[in-house]
Amino acid sequence: MAKKIEVFQDMRIQGPLEKRSDLRLALIAAAIAPWRFDLEKSDQVARNAGTSEDVLLFRCEASTNHPAAGLTLWGIPEGYYVPNIVPMQNGSLSFSQYNAVLQSFLVCVVQPIVEKFGFEVSITKPSQDIDDWLSLNAATKLRRFSGAANKSTGASHPMDKRRWFDFIIAVHRNGEDLGSDRLARWLHEIEGWDEETAHDLAGDFENALTLLTHYDEN
Repeated sequence: MAKKIEVFQDMRIQGPLEKRSDLRLALIAAAIAPWRFDLEKSDQVARNAGTSEDVLLFRCEASTNHPAAGLTLWGIPEGYYVPNIVPMQNGSLSFSQYNAVLQSFLVCVVQPIVEKFGFEVSITKPSQDIDDWLSLNAATKLRRFSGAANKSTGASHPMDKRRWFDFIIAVHRNGEDLGSDRLARWLHEIEGWDEETAHDLAGDFENALTLLTHYDEN
């Protein structure tokens, strides 16, 4: 059984605000084959999103590892981040294809220039586990629930339900952003829960967090 699950990687470019305009021009100039900068689409995306932030859209040619794709850099005060990568044709990118496009952009466009302007690049791991998303306390409580629970009945047994609630409360208290999709995948792919029960538990998790947040606010 896999110990980690494959995920879409996140990337941020962060550095001095006064150098961001210089970085912007350098990124555009660095986009040579198999990459190119799409000015018209960049302006269109910014208009449609109704944002004043800088939006840069780059196109990448197809390779043996991925189809032709578009990558967006979205401006933030300290630099840029990649909110999404999409295929140029219909359909969607697999985790490995998405990450291959991101790696190509990093190597071909970003890495050769960022240090010149005092910027640093942070990129998340392509394969992750629950410890990458949660504190030790919350991760331990989730593993305790999953290891002890009857996987055919979910959290219906009183003791299982107590352990399940302990996990949810720990996540809420820590303000952690796990996400129901990642939780469902972890339960199913790593812990061996059947897919339907994993999604049911993830839905219950999301509803419980919403209720706890509403309680705190009222």
